[in-house]
Amino acid sequence: MRPLLRPNWISLLMGGLLLGNFLTQEAFAMDELPIPTAFGLNTMAPESSWGIRFEQRNNDYHQTYDQHGNLQGLGASFDGIQLNSSIFPSLALLGPGASLGTTRFKSEVRNQISTLTIGYGITPDITVGAIIPYVKSHTHVSFGVDGGNVGANPAFDASQPISAGNFPFAPAGGAVAPMDTAGVQNILTNPAYGYQYKRIASQQSEGFSDPTIGVLWRAYKAADQSLIVGIGWRVGLARKDDPDNLLDTPPGDGSDDLRTRIEYFKNIGSHLDLRLLADYNWQTRDKASMRIPSSGQLLALASSKQRLQRDLGDFYETDIELGYRWSNWRWAATWHRYEKQSDTYRSDLGTDTSSLETNTYTRADQYRLSATWSGIQAWQQGKLPLPLIVRLEMQDTFSGRNFVDVRDIYLQVTALFR
Repeated sequence: MRPLLRPNWISLLMGGLLLGNFLTQEAFAMDELPIPTAFGLNTMAPESSWGIRFEQRNNDYHQTYDQHGNLQGLGASFDGIQLNSSIFPSLALLGPGASLGTTRFKSEVRNQISTLTIGYGITPDITVGAIIPYVKSHTHVSFGVDGGNVGANPAFDASQPISAGNFPFAPAGGAVAPMDTAGVQNILTNPAYGYQYKRIASQQSEGFSDPTIGVLWRAYKAADQSLIVGIGWRVGLARKDDPDNLLDTPPGDGSDDLRTRIEYFKNIGSHLDLRLLADYNWQTRDKASMRIPSSGQLLALASSKQRLQRDLGDFYETDIELGYRWSNWRWAATWHRYEKQSDTYRSDLGTDTSSLETNTYTRADQYRLSATWSGIQAWQQGKLPLPLIVRLEMQDTFSGRNFVDVRDIYLQVTALFR
């Protein structure tokens, strides 16, 4: 199982830095400032000034959308599985009904993603900056096996190769107890059986995800609208997926990406505004160590591990957001679409890698609800030491394919300084 973690940093490509030069506009009232400036909607830092945003994002999920768009439990491929010869081929020697039991598996993932975004205004219309994300992940697992009619052979010598004369299994009965959860864990982890996976258990991990550096250009501006164009490079520094851990949730995919962005804002009157965002990301080829299961194989042997050529599918994201403003507040509703093309792999040894590419196309439709408070007026009145904008946002997934059913809660704080 590889629970998907795709933090929504791309919707913040140079994320959340304020438009304009209001550091020199202390006399302006809120209704005199450009709307993107007043509520931190656009992503430009003022000329010769720094902009900084800190975002704390929490999410959790225990279900996922399958390739047909149907919801199922996270890790459903490990739940209710009959551990017979289709999973462990050597059991065929004990007859067609031989089984180690049926699995019980449940999993839930909780993530905390802290993202620091820093930008500097080279000119009024050009900003350079970086995004630095840090991820903490906790995977809670409940795993058990029962109901089998095969147990461990007490005469098996794990230091010797498996053979007909040194067979690890025996029919349950008498001195041979049916296989239990600990016995299956031993099969998965003990090198004698050839799998050498890490133990199935709850786990925590943390680390830096892939940072992005980039530049934004304000290509068009008017009193009631603006257009921002951006390009960035995401550096694949995060550790890649651990092929020996069935439950690994890495902080990023470790791929170098070329990231592009177009953002348009329009004041449509009557306190309403429209924001449109489109991002496209080219994921470059790299290498990764992976196990290669045969077609239909649930558990790949450790001997199948290879260093593969990897090309993760390109992906795009779009936002359509409608906002309503009143005084220092802005409320917004957003439709968000994420779509990623299928991954491709190639083995230098010519091994068939098609099983790794199955169901790697990903799509998610999500909605967001947000409330933003602008502290610019309070700063102008001397009540705050810096111009601050605070945004609270909830994002929920309502349909998808090969994507987790995730709900995100964001808290964002944006500030400017020279």
